Amino acid sequence: MLLIPLVCIAKYSSKIPFLEDLLLVAPLTGNEPDLAKWLWAQNNEHRIPLPKLILLFLLKFTNGDFRIGMLFNVFSLGAISFAMILVARKLRGGRTSFADAFFPIALLHLGNWDNLFWSWMIVFIIPTVLTLVLLLVLVGYSTLSSPVAAVIAGTCLVLLPLCGANGLLIVPLMALWLIYSGIHYWQAIKIQGSHRWISFFLIGSAVIALCISALYFVNYERAPYYSPSRSFGMTIDTAIKLLAFSFGQAAEISWNLSRIFTIGFLLSSAVVVVLWVLNHKNLERHHAMGVLFFFVNFALFALVIGWGRAENIRFYNSWWSRYIHFEVPALCAAFFIWELYGSPKLRSIAQIVLFSGMFIALPFNMKAGLDYGSRHWQTMNTIEKELLDGTPCSVIAEGHGGFHIIWEEKKTMLTSAMRMLHDAGIMPFAQMKEDQFNQK
Repeated sequence: MLLIPLVCIAKYSSKIPFLEDLLLVAPLTGNEPDLAKWLWAQNNEHRIPLPKLILLFLLKFTNGDFRIGMLFNVFSLGAISFAMILVARKLRGGRTSFADAFFPIALLHLGNWDNLFWSWMIVFIIPTVLTLVLLLVLVGYSTLSSPVAAVIAGTCLVLLPLCGANGLLIVPLMALWLIYSGIHYWQAIKIQGSHRWISFFLIGSAVIALCISALYFVNYERAPYYSPSRSFGMTIDTAIKLLAFSFGQAAEISWNLSRIFTIGFLLSSAVVVVLWVLNHKNLERHHAMGVLFFFVNFALFALVIGWGRAENIRFYNSWWSRYIHFEVPALCAAFFIWELYGSPKLRSIAQIVLFSGMFIALPFNMKAGLDYGSRHWQTMNTIEKELLDGTPCSVIAEGHGGFHIIWEEKKTMLTSAMRMLHDAGIMPFAQMKEDQFNQK
């Protein structure tokens, strides 16, 4: 699964920035006068200083090769997939199940084309990876009292609100859990010496994350082109479809079937972990409650996205592939719930069922991704050819502005970006001739 997207990067990728990639051009070329303001600036509902900073560093390191973001996305998802396989193996006492292939298939199939092969989607990949790391800590450690678990969980939580709205939405419930864990650890154990810092770290990390979340909304401006849902029913319908969309674009073939399968599996997983919380005490209950908090968080996540995107999805009558990863952590949590709390007879069956659903969807997702990738590559290849053939910038911007930058009033951004990339000597724009910028 890792090899396939790497081959696609070699075959289909382009050095040319696409859509929001253009926002990186000014700081990349030294034309951004206020870097701090740029890092904190909104993009739609998102404040994304951490992903912006990482992508800008990668682009500086590679002299503006926008393929570096694609490689970062693919390898990050590959690494977290491998980590989840290892944790599942550890929980089984050193045995790997074929069902563990669910993780790389869910995260690396080509239906995730935007998330894999659009550098800007680092803004979605980083919070997804941080969220999954947090999940692995919750399932892999019985409590957050371990120094390693505390540091990883607290660090992930602090970084999440710096990664846009889809990181911000994870913070409230998980911050409450870290605060509870810190207080619980302080009260349950007479901490001595250096271990006293663990409770402070958990509570402090949660408070810092909540403060950053509050700061997020200072001078916040609502995106004017997104309308909230008009009804509760529309919100619920969109939220359920978002959960089903975790299986990729294959879910659109039959929304009824995909929704029944997804909701059935998630609800049964919720019942398993709730029963465990109710029927156990002490450490076992505490562990299950942390996983349950995480699981419930993604139900709320789906409702928020359903409220904020229902109208636009209805208007366009399509789902954007970049949304596929939004609820995959919920499926991953369900996978681990069955491993940790399911009966011995049912746990392997449930995991095989989840894997089978993702595996059946795989060929449909691969085809959808390749079809989109082929069309995308043809357009990007045409743009690059026009650049090298001496086509004036104004003509390129007019011909491909709608493809390259979705905001009609900002088509001039493409011309300006090409000029800055040319002046900075970044390929392939460095090969453009001066008269390409002067012709009209």
